[in-house]
Amino acid sequence: NLHLITVSRTLAIEIEEDYGVTLTAAQHSVIHNVIDTELFRYEPKSVFQRTKILSIRPFASRTYANDLAVAAILELSNRPWFGDLDFHLIGDGALFEETVAPLRGLPNVVLERRFVRQDEIAALHRTYGVFLCPTRMDSQGVSRDEAMASGLVPITSRVSGVPEFVDDTCGFLAAPEDALGLAAAI
Repeated sequence: NLHLITVSRTLAIEIEEDYGVTLTAAQHSVIHNVIDTELFRYEPKSVFQRTKILSIRPFASRTYANDLAVAAILELSNRPWFGDLDFHLIGDGALFEETVAPLRGLPNVVLERRFVRQDEIAALHRTYGVFLCPTRMDSQGVSRDEAMASGLVPITSRVSGVPEFVDDTCGFLAAPEDALGLAAAI
């Protein structure tokens, strides 16, 4: 007499594998986390915003793959046009300082160690064109979906539930653990 709700089919499959069960349509529904499209409303982007790259992520776990974002930025720093890009990384957690340390001193990279309110995030979305959000595991990815609703192009990883929400028609999916793929997407 149990009806299970998950945010993605991928999460349901993980539950089936973990518990050795098969969820029938009568026992399971997928309902995605809601995106507040009043707050995260679509705003057309100018061609100039394609070089403005935002990342807002927790730095509490390697799951969030911030190290891959840093590696992608470092890869791009070797390109002659790197100075045409603007990066803004915001987040907090125990891994923040050690993860972003290699980026310190790059003039076109802004690093902010803090948590951001939703209204601040929505305002930031209006000034950027790309949302850099690699991951090692995500059953949905609400912050990425909020950015997409705001009109940003996501650059993320083809892992876990991400391909249920992002495909090649609306974003860029790098292979798992592929910082070079993230850089190539940028």
